[in-house]
Amino acid sequence: MLKVFNTLTRKKEEFKPISKDKVTMFVCGQTVYDDAHLGHAKTYINFDIIVRWLRFLDYKVFYAQNITDVDDKIIKRANERGITFKELAEFYIKRFFEDMEALGVKQNVDKFPKSSDYIPQIIDQIQTLLRKGYAYLVDGDVYYDVDKFKDYTKLSGMTIEDLNKHRIEPDERKRNTYDFSLWKSAKPNEPSWNSPWGKGRPGWHIEDTAMTVAIFGPQYDLHGGASELMFPHHTNEIAQAEAATGKKPFVKYWLHGGVLNIKGEKMSKSLKNFIKIREILKQYDPEVLRMFFASTHYRSPIDFDEAALEQAKQRLESLYNILNRISNSIKNEKTEKEKQLEVLLIETKNKFTEAMNDDFNTSLALTKLFNLAGEVNSFIDKNEKISKETGEKIVKILKELGYILGILQKEIKKEKLPKEILDLIIKREGYRKRGDFQEADKIRKELFEKGILVEDSPEGPRWKKIR
Repeated sequence: MLKVFNTLTRKKEEFKPISKDKVTMFVCGQTVYDDAHLGHAKTYINFDIIVRWLRFLDYKVFYAQNITDVDDKIIKRANERGITFKELAEFYIKRFFEDMEALGVKQNVDKFPKSSDYIPQIIDQIQTLLRKGYAYLVDGDVYYDVDKFKDYTKLSGMTIEDLNKHRIEPDERKRNTYDFSLWKSAKPNEPSWNSPWGKGRPGWHIEDTAMTVAIFGPQYDLHGGASELMFPHHTNEIAQAEAATGKKPFVKYWLHGGVLNIKGEKMSKSLKNFIKIREILKQYDPEVLRMFFASTHYRSPIDFDEAALEQAKQRLESLYNILNRISNSIKNEKTEKEKQLEVLLIETKNKFTEAMNDDFNTSLALTKLFNLAGEVNSFIDKNEKISKETGEKIVKILKELGYILGILQKEIKKEKLPKEILDLIIKREGYRKRGDFQEADKIRKELFEKGILVEDSPEGPRWKKIR
């Protein structure tokens, strides 16, 4: 039974999609005026793992992630560069897709709807809100009248007093300080479209509800995004959609991921403290980033630093070392001792499933993979060999469950060490386990002189060639 923490109800709930085995899922995507940064990577990897798990559970998932290609920041940046907003947007869309493909995210998204492709649906939804009295016109601009929607704070949990502290979109013509823009009248050097109330362009919040109603209908299963979007963006989405369609709830399950912090502050373009995805991928493999983010629950914030990435790299290497060690320790005969490993495989898959079904607890799920790796390592230490049948089963489970997290998908290197080197590594491990560290250090130095660096880890010894 899958349980998810629903921000709307502030509790874990059994996941029951509207249409039994089909899941409709939407995640707030990129505003394409610059390259995506590591904060974006966290969100998109978090929800990529979620969609992989839903599909692993045999749900037929349709996953849409929007692209905002009409926005104040895009227009400003395009004007600064002397190009059209479309040219700027297309340039960064291409680069965004390159980043998402490198991270293993793009291939799991079914649709990337762009806001500029949904102008007719946006205009239609605004017309409905005007007709129903939830919106009002001011000199060609259209605003949403928040006081008309009584459940406005149900997602954020804010009070009206809290709302008054947030002077969102300041404009003295508004009825309330917290009313928000649905349509902005045309201004010089800005893109615009014809509408019943004059030329202009959509506000930020209306694009998501217009496109999701067009794609999914008035209600869908799961909406994801970073926690910072809960207010005002997701709050405004609910107000728009439920007022326009009359259907409640607009979204059945709201999932919010923790932000990525750097030196105690949220990583963001506005604070200019961001690290671009493509820059970090020059130093680290995409699987290292996925290991880094999967090591923390998606709802928790993460503090970024290079040391944490290095630790994720080492943890990933330790799992690959187990795969390599299995490959290099295969024998044909299967022994009775291997039955304990087969039992452990079943337990690992069950425990991994329990963790993921508990609101996608990737951190706990990962510990199950490391527990398995450690036991396999110990088995090979004691027995030196493992049968082909059991070895293949272990590799299959590690790669199958690793796929959910987006790790362990590279081809295993069948790099064999000479028997004398392997014997020394096993002999050293024996000394180490008996507490004879003096003898263990002697062998470690001997191996180093032979060009083999041995490092100890909770999962057992790791080795690599240094020359």
